[in-house]
Amino acid sequence: MYFRRMRYFCIRNHHIRNIMKRNLMLIAALLLTTLMTSCFKDKPDTSKQGLYIGIIGFNDEVHSKKLTLLNNNSKEEMKDFINELTMENGTILYHAVNTALDKIDAITPPEDLINVSIITFTDGLDQGSYKLNDHYSNGEDYLIGVSNRIRNGSIGDNHVPISAYSIGVKGADVSNEATFTQSLEKLSSDPRHNVFLVDNMVQVGEIFSNIAQDLYHQSSTWDVTLKTPAPEPGTRIRFTFDNVNNAEDSQKYIEGVFSTENNIDIFTNIVYMGLQDCGTVIYPDSEGIFTVFTFNNLLTEDGAQVYTTNTKQWMWDESIQKWTNNSEFTPSGNTNVQEEFKSALVMLVLDCSSSLGSDFQNVKSAACQFIETLNGNTHQGN
Repeated sequence: MYFRRMRYFCIRNHHIRNIMKRNLMLIAALLLTTLMTSCFKDKPDTSKQGLYIGIIGFNDEVHSKKLTLLNNNSKEEMKDFINELTMENGTILYHAVNTALDKIDAITPPEDLINVSIITFTDGLDQGSYKLNDHYSNGEDYLIGVSNRIRNGSIGDNHVPISAYSIGVKGADVSNEATFTQSLEKLSSDPRHNVFLVDNMVQVGEIFSNIAQDLYHQSSTWDVTLKTPAPEPGTRIRFTFDNVNNAEDSQKYIEGVFSTENNIDIFTNIVYMGLQDCGTVIYPDSEGIFTVFTFNNLLTEDGAQVYTTNTKQWMWDESIQKWTNNSEFTPSGNTNVQEEFKSALVMLVLDCSSSLGSDFQNVKSAACQFIETLNGNTHQGN
């Protein structure tokens, strides 16, 4: 009898252990599934072409919204996130920018990525960031570390550099303006052009608007195609874009030598006047008796788009030492401009410290308008 009971208890205990083991395995599987689902949910989907925006608000903590494709639907979610941000004591400025860099590094960037930008607004000096990162023992070390990540970092297979902008309004608790300015400079990718120290929130809104317009231009290419009867090999050609009557008077032109090598047309010794460099060698296409020159992303020196309404073609006549206009080339029908949009990543980093006081609402309004401006300039669906 005793042995039968012992055998019963052993069998029963073995059965219970099997049930517990199965339950533990089931719980572990559920936890793993939940974790994987959460990670997948938090990872941005960057499979589509377009402009992706992420937002970080900071005070004593970092509050973030992941990078999301901007369209008419998502812009409202972004604006809601901004409007729900609240003020608290603390300014973990360096940690917030470092978090923005982490968010960018963690994604799989779009294949056609052309621009990566971080726009930071603050009204004060960093307070306590080093306490949130074991790699740094003080604020100065943290600032240097973040600055190095900005200046030396690149994203994706195309190694797209990071463009970082800093906007600062000196708050009442900023006693050392030099330190404040130095902080803004180190959090930018270009201290000469990307740092904006302003006096009021109206100016902050204007800066946000200007940066939005710059990002629009940086996220698109402006390709100009010029079609002309095939020049004789060895001809020096000048295309002028500023409606001049003499080629010598032009301040906006492309000049080079047309030739052929192994039956392949080539345009070399190229000079860009008043325009950004589009390459030192161009390989034109042939269409019957015509030669088609394509200049990818042709912009003026200050980044404006080049229009072809007044384009003229000139050829250098060696015998008379003079440029002569090619009357067989006219802008109508022989020029074409194609604007192509590429993908971009933008992180907006916003100070939400209590020192902003009544200006906090103006910061949120400027940030929401920044989103609206970018959305108005994008050419993408939902």
